[in-house]
Amino acid sequence: MIKSKNTYQSKNSLRLKGYDYSAEGVYFITILTKNRICHFGEVVNKKMNLSDAGKIVEMEWRKTEEIRKEVVLGNWIVMPEHFHALIAFKSKEEQDRNLTSVKAHGHALLQGKKSIAYKNTFGPQSRNLSALVRSFKATCTSKIRSQVNPNFAWHRSFHDRIVRNQKELINIENYIISNPARYVQQFSNT
Repeated sequence: MIKSKNTYQSKNSLRLKGYDYSAEGVYFITILTKNRICHFGEVVNKKMNLSDAGKIVEMEWRKTEEIRKEVVLGNWIVMPEHFHALIAFKSKEEQDRNLTSVKAHGHALLQGKKSIAYKNTFGPQSRNLSALVRSFKATCTSKIRSQVNPNFAWHRSFHDRIVRNQKELINIENYIISNPARYVQQFSNT
C-alpha cells in the first residue's frame, strides 16, 4: 500500500500496465455501488425498473457522447447495484474531424478499428477511460446525493476489459442485453 492524498492505495492498479487508455479502441466497463447496495432499481419480469437514482445514472450516461466527442457509446445497462457499458474511443483522426459516423449499435463498434497497441505516453489525463469514468461517477454522485439519497456512494474504482476482437464484442453485447434475466436467475437460485 502507498499513501496518496492522505489515503492508502494499492500499488496494484486495475488498469493494464503500459496501456494507453485514451487510444482508439473499445472498452467494456463495470462500475459497482459501494457495498453493492441496490440504489438503481429492481429487476421485475426480467426487465430493469429504474429508481430515481437509476434514472440519473441513465441520463448522465446518455450525455457522455455529447460531452466527450472522442467517444461512441455501445450497449449499456443500469442494474440494481452496478452499471455495464461498452464504449469506444475514436481514433485521433476521427476526433480531429469530429466524426460521429461510426455508431456503436449492432456490431459496428469495432469496424475499421486497428489492433490494440500497447503504448503509454505521459500527458494530460483528461481524455482517457479513467478520467471519463471518474467524471461520470462524480456527476452521478452529486446529483443522486442532492436529489435522492445523501448517503449514496460508488465502489472505489471500476473494472474494465479491452475488447480485442469482433467475437468478444458480440459476446459482451449479449452479456449486457441478457443481464436482467441472468440477474433474476442468479438470485432465485440462492
